[in-house]
Amino acid sequence: MHLIMVGINHETAPVEFREKLAFNHDECTEALAALKKRDYVSECIMLSTCNRTELYVRTSPDAPLDRDAVSEALADYLTECKNVETLNRDLFYVRYDKYAARHLFRVAAGLESMIKGEAQILAQVRDAYSTACKVRSCDFFTHKLMHTAFRAGKRARSETDIGIGAVSVSLAAVELAERIYRKLSEKKALVVGAGEMARLTAEHFMSKGIRSLTVANRTLEKAETLSSELGARAVPFKNLVEEISEADVVITSTAAPYYIINPGIMQVAMKLRRNRQIFLIDIAVPRNIDPKVKRLYNVFAHDIDDLNLIVDRNLERRRAEMPRVERIVRQELESFQNWHSSLGVTPTIKDLVGTIDEIRREEIKKSAKYFDDEQLEHIDALTRSIVKKILHHPITKLRESGNGQSDGTFWADTVRNIFNLRKTPDE
Repeated sequence: MHLIMVGINHETAPVEFREKLAFNHDECTEALAALKKRDYVSECIMLSTCNRTELYVRTSPDAPLDRDAVSEALADYLTECKNVETLNRDLFYVRYDKYAARHLFRVAAGLESMIKGEAQILAQVRDAYSTACKVRSCDFFTHKLMHTAFRAGKRARSETDIGIGAVSVSLAAVELAERIYRKLSEKKALVVGAGEMARLTAEHFMSKGIRSLTVANRTLEKAETLSSELGARAVPFKNLVEEISEADVVITSTAAPYYIINPGIMQVAMKLRRNRQIFLIDIAVPRNIDPKVKRLYNVFAHDIDDLNLIVDRNLERRRAEMPRVERIVRQELESFQNWHSSLGVTPTIKDLVGTIDEIRREEIKKSAKYFDDEQLEHIDALTRSIVKKILHHPITKLRESGNGQSDGTFWADTVRNIFNLRKTPDE
């Protein structure tokens, strides 16, 4: 295949090293354009995310370097691009040919992610391919390679549960709310806090189509900043009781070292809401909600331990799906290998059909004077049908050999010798 992959990821290097080799879109574009000009590179693609940076390169047939030398050159190239030449080479991993393709398919399927089955990686693989296409560092081989990877990733998510279930506390909070209220589009949510966890939770609520979302924070300016980014509403912390009385779901995520919601506050809020049920989800550590509020009528409260149980169950569910995803990867790898193997016999099939058809047409031409136009049309159709049937078995045998079922080179050479076909350029 002449395929080489060199990379660094979360399994081989801590974040302080990965961030040194992280490429943004413009840097990827520039790096690929320059790499494509090197005499040992035929096609190339770069995948760079927060957890990995990988180069996939198909070397030129006449590359002046062997594959080990190319892998060293590619690692050097990555470090040179980011001015970190001193980066330890032990942090890099290398894959060749079918193992490089298999690695890419596993990445697209979510098997190589820090969190198995993560949703973002397939889109990131697509973006990497799009960037390579724009700088024209792709050709027929990497086009096929990447589209096979897309299919592996898509099948993994449609045919298995590898991507099902929340695997973060913030998303688990929203998933729990969805279990409680099947239609979030009819409900109101209140997020107390404006830090990173509060932001993530608010973003998840908005993506799920919550009817309305309100952000409360001790520093109103921070609440306003977050709410303006999300299209939510910001309120001062002093209005907390009133806002609780209007919400269906309350998520707390502040750094307060004490309970900001206690039984007294909830009693007032429940009176204002006429004791309609309410769900409280506390994702803060230390906790923001006094567990005693559970004693109040129609108040249902959950803390981060409850959410972690959900996350753990979902992670276990994803791990259980990994063998099924591995099977999909194997199937797609076999399909890709068969396609690649068939490339070796395609020129022979093309030459065989062309040579026999040329003989057919020449013979018709010699006898054309004995027939009128209508008869010649019938003769042309008849001889085409005869040639097609005669060549059916040889072509079938060649295609089977090209799919790795037998020695493709042997059968291609045999057919060329029997039919006296011209040698291909690489022969």
